[in-house]
Amino acid sequence: MKIFLSVNTKNLKKRGDSLNNGSLKVRAPDADYWKSQINCQSACPVHTDARGYIRAVADGDFERAYLIARSPNPLASICGRVCGAPCESACRRGTLDQSISIRALKRSAIEQGRKRDTKALEIIDRLKEGLKNRDCVDIEDVGGLLQGIEKGSIKKVDGKSVGIIGSGPAGLAAAHDLALLGFKVVIYEMESVPAGMLYLGIPPYRLPRDLIKAEVEVIEALGVEIITNCQVGKDVTFDELKKRHDAVIIAVGMKNSRSLPLPGADGEGVLGGVEFLREVALGLPHEIGNKIVVIGGGNVAYDIARTALRRQQIDIAATAFRDKKGADVTLCCIERREDMLADEIEILEGEEEGVRRQNGYGPQEILTENGKVKGVLFYRITSIFDKEGRFNPQYDKNDAITLEADTVIWGVGQKSDLTFINPDKDGLSMNQRGLIDCDQESLETNSSNVFLAGDLAHGPRLMIDAIASGKKAARSIYSKLTGGSIRHEVSEAHNPIENYGREIGYERLRRQVLSTVSVEDRIKSTEKIVELGFTPGQARVEGSRCLDCGVNTIFDGSKCVLCGGCADVCPELCLKLVSLSELEGDKPFEELTNLMKEKKGTNELSAIIKDEEKCIRCGLCASRCPAGAITMERFSFKESIV
Repeated sequence: MKIFLSVNTKNLKKRGDSLNNGSLKVRAPDADYWKSQINCQSACPVHTDARGYIRAVADGDFERAYLIARSPNPLASICGRVCGAPCESACRRGTLDQSISIRALKRSAIEQGRKRDTKALEIIDRLKEGLKNRDCVDIEDVGGLLQGIEKGSIKKVDGKSVGIIGSGPAGLAAAHDLALLGFKVVIYEMESVPAGMLYLGIPPYRLPRDLIKAEVEVIEALGVEIITNCQVGKDVTFDELKKRHDAVIIAVGMKNSRSLPLPGADGEGVLGGVEFLREVALGLPHEIGNKIVVIGGGNVAYDIARTALRRQQIDIAATAFRDKKGADVTLCCIERREDMLADEIEILEGEEEGVRRQNGYGPQEILTENGKVKGVLFYRITSIFDKEGRFNPQYDKNDAITLEADTVIWGVGQKSDLTFINPDKDGLSMNQRGLIDCDQESLETNSSNVFLAGDLAHGPRLMIDAIASGKKAARSIYSKLTGGSIRHEVSEAHNPIENYGREIGYERLRRQVLSTVSVEDRIKSTEKIVELGFTPGQARVEGSRCLDCGVNTIFDGSKCVLCGGCADVCPELCLKLVSLSELEGDKPFEELTNLMKEKKGTNELSAIIKDEEKCIRCGLCASRCPAGAITMERFSFKESIV
């Protein structure tokens, strides 16, 4: 006797070379499983429902898309320009051809969906009102937080204050959520402008300053006070801050450049990359030469190289020496081209603009003459890591090159400036890397009511990680100072989709290419935006490529007649009918199969297995099924504060 059993698999592990042989490792789906199917949301540190706003864009509902993107992320418009986009790396469409251009679609959602005349506090009200129209609501959703306060599930704080050192993404995100919870928040920023490395480290050709200003204005409208030109340790002591506030968050980031201990590293013309970007951003005096070598291979190194190239062009245009067009910038890194840490778009746009590359060589000495830089000696690298996986570059001294240079700029990493604290006096323990220790769950240090956020809490990561950590610190402070906690319950459902269908030819659409300003125009200024973004029409086309991973094929074993039509019609060959004896599973799977065996009085059971990574949600299996055993259903969940 054969009985149908529905089993879905994710990241199918198999013993054998194909779906057609070997013993298969499967998993019986539960609520966590269905949530994990939405790869983009699972990969986002603040759990943005990217699938939700992408499908809203595809439908032309840009306002709904904006509200979905903004709900968990107070700096959504900034992320629409410069986010590292872990969601794109996780996007299931990437296994078919290329991932969805999620970051660009977030930009479209904000540009088209956020009304220009919307006042700051109106945005917050709209987030709460739009909660009912969102399918996948995580605990990070601000609408849920506001609803919890309104219902009394969260008691709004009164008469307590928090001081935040640093106004970068972590500090701003923490301030945003703390203000919503009722805290009086004061941010202490040593620079003349708020936003930290968002303003000082990311060039304006990538991130327009009006976007930063708009997001900061929303946070200030919530009652957050930002004091600029206030350096902790100089204008106010750390100890004084602890006395002023009920809690303090240290979110200073990593805004000092790292360098390498090479001969000649102290020569005239050797600059720190972060310091160089800061000087350009603030319009401070700085001097660079005609032949620049940037050492490093990540995004920051490209920001440095591309900014330096623009500064050279501006200097050339401002002088009468038109023959000075020999100016050039060369970026050198130890990684091979295919292993570079920089985003592909940074590398390609850098090449378009004239940034030269030297891959696979590491610097050995900065050559000087009378104290001034004249070149850099490099050896070819033979290996970067040792057998234990530790960074331990090895070089071939017989394969050396020398690059002529009058300016060398470091782009090999960043570090924090913690000179404003005295670990012993302030009761802070430091780790072997010279950073402050903290509990990774609460982000609290061993000094009571002192918390960390951003790079200082978890090391250098993406901007969206800093935002997530700021929000996490805010909730930890709420729990610590009120004695309460922000608890939630999860409700989830699968709802059948009537007349399910997809855009014609969606599976064949290629990723849309973002238009850019011509090279000639963009290198004339550090503020000329390079990427133009999608038109509304282009955005809708790109959004329609989304596989909509919140939609699932649900199988009713009691109706199945084991005809195999679903497997035959599947264009991706992701379905297969097999004997239960061919499968291995986790504990819930074993419990379920044992229950079915007992219920049916037989061990001869059949199952349908599905490779989720291949499914394109076309719905052909449901259309083909003669017994109506397959339905296309949308999974939704809400983590509601109680």
